[in-house]
Amino acid sequence: MSLRNKPEDTWLLDAEVKYKIKEINSRWEVSLIFVDTKDPKHLLIKKIGDYRSQRLAEIYATNMMNTAAKDIRGTQKVNKDAYDINNN
Repeated sequence: MSLRNKPEDTWLLDAEVKYKIKEINSRWEVSLIFVDTKDPKHLLIKKIGDYRSQRLAEIYATNMMNTAAKDIRGTQKVNKDAYDINNN
């Protein structure tokens, strides 16, 4: 039997949670994106489900995002300057 809580997954406790909605074959697929607040290049994308309308997908995505987040007020944020993006 494997461990339920792996030590390498402890970063998920402090992760910022976002959602992504994408249309695939006339269904709206919802995925949750977990971003490590200490290392923004460390991501986990987990598919939640697919729904018949975009509005239903948005409702479920928002609900799942708030449920999965440690702090539902949304104060867990990634520093946008942590990404090294060069627009040249």
